[in-house]
Amino acid sequence: MLTTRQRLRTRKANRSQLRQSQSRILNEAKGHTVVEVSARGRGREKYILDRACFEELVAGRDAAVETLAILMDRKLFPRLLGAAETLQQDLRAGRLATLDEVFGEG
Repeated sequence: MLTTRQRLRTRKANRSQLRQSQSRILNEAKGHTVVEVSARGRGREKYILDRACFEELVAGRDAAVETLAILMDRKLFPRLLGAAETLQQDLRAGRLATLDEVFGEG
């Protein structure tokens, strides 16, 4: 997933530049580099990015939507906060077992 340390780099091009150097400009859209193709009028820009970067962005968006759905659920969110507090208390009191203790690994 795209982290805050892996910021997207943006390279700007206009439509004319894209037509003249399409192969070169498309090759620049690799990794975390996004090519913004400007257009006349506000909000009409197009973005070119590679599949892996696109999938990371979609996964991040999906995670944010799920988080917002939990935060908006008036029954679930308070229960999760209560469970988190209980876990914190159990952790401080030493009542939680390690994975090695539970699964016998090691």
